[in-house]
Amino acid sequence: MHTVLTVIGTRPQYLKYAAMSAHAPLPFRNVLVDTGQHYDAALSTQFLQEYAIPAPDVTLKTGDTDGIPRLASMMTQLESVIAAQRPDGLLCFGDTDSTLAAALTAVRMQLPVFHVEAGERSRDMHGTRIPASSATEEATRVTVDHLSELLLCATQDAVDNLDGELVGGDAVHTGDIMFDLFLRAHDALPSPAELRRRYDLTGEEYALCTIHRAVNTDDSARLRALIDTLADLPLPVYLPLHPRTAGRMREAGIVPSKDSLHLLPPLAHHEILGLLQGARHVLTDSGGLTREAYFSGVPSLCLDDATAWHQLCRSGWCTITGADPQRIHDAFNSRPETSTDPSLFGDGMAAPRILEELRAFFS
Repeated sequence: MHTVLTVIGTRPQYLKYAAMSAHAPLPFRNVLVDTGQHYDAALSTQFLQEYAIPAPDVTLKTGDTDGIPRLASMMTQLESVIAAQRPDGLLCFGDTDSTLAAALTAVRMQLPVFHVEAGERSRDMHGTRIPASSATEEATRVTVDHLSELLLCATQDAVDNLDGELVGGDAVHTGDIMFDLFLRAHDALPSPAELRRRYDLTGEEYALCTIHRAVNTDDSARLRALIDTLADLPLPVYLPLHPRTAGRMREAGIVPSKDSLHLLPPLAHHEILGLLQGARHVLTDSGGLTREAYFSGVPSLCLDDATAWHQLCRSGWCTITGADPQRIHDAFNSRPETSTDPSLFGDGMAAPRILEELRAFFS
C-alpha cells in the first residue's frame, strides 16, 4: 500500500481533514502531521474531539516563531519526517504557512504534491486579480499550485484559473470539501437560542463576525477602527476571538466602545455553524466562513481587501468592504437580490472524489 504524508496545522485544515477522514478506510497508508501552526494548542484538541479525528502521528515543534523562521523550522522538521516515513506523496490543504512549508519540502525531496483547494485566486472589489506578492496567502496559493502534480479544485473557476496559468499538474474539479463537512454537521447543530443562553448573548437578531488575518490583526490602527465600526452597527455583533486577534487587542489596548459587540472565546465548529443559522449577516476575513455563510443563506461582508471566493461577490452574496466603516455600514443595510446556489461548490461528495483521484494517481 502506498503512503501519503498529510500535513495540517490550522483550524480550517483540521476541518478539511475531518471531512476526508470520515471516509475511512483511506485507500493509502496515511501519516498525519500537525505542524503546530495553531496560535492556541487547545484548539487542536477541540477539533480532534469534535470530529473524532485520530491524533496526529507527528506533531512538530515550532515554538513562538513566525514568518520565515517558522517556515524554516517546519521545513527542517518535515525533512526529517519524510526521511523517516518514506511516503509516496504529500497531501496539503489551502494557503497557510504549513501548506507552503510542506510543498517546498516535498519538492526538494522529490515527492509529488497533492493540493486540496487548489486554483482559487483573490480578486478585489472591482474583480481585478491582486498581485501574488501583495498577500501572503495568495503567494502561497500560486506557489503551491505550480509545485503540485495533482490539483484538487473546489470550483470550476479554480480549474479555469489553473488552465489559464498553464500549471504542470493535473487540475480536477472535485467540489468543496467544506461543503461536505457542512452537510454532515448541519442536522446536529445547537440552536441559535441555545447558544445565546450558553454565552449570555443579547439580541434575537444579530451578526456573526470573525477576524484573524494579518491584514486586520497586525495593523493596530486598522484593527481599532474595525472594532469601533463593529460596535457601532445597528445589531448586536457576536465576535469569537481568534487567539491572535485577542493578543493583538490586548497589546494595543483595544476595548469595544459598546456592549453590543460581544467578545466570545474561540468556539467549536458546531457552535459557529449553529450561530450562523440565526445570523442576519456575517462579517469575516475567513474564506471558510464566507462559504459557510453562503451554504446557510446568510450574506457576508469580506473584511479583507480581496477574496479568493469572488464568485460569491458576483452573485451578490459577499461584499468586499475591507475595514472601511462606510462600506461596512452600506453593505450591512443591503440584501442579495438572487437566491443561493450551493451546487456552485459541488454536491457534498468532494472527499470521495479526492480519495479516488489519489487512488488513481498511484494505480
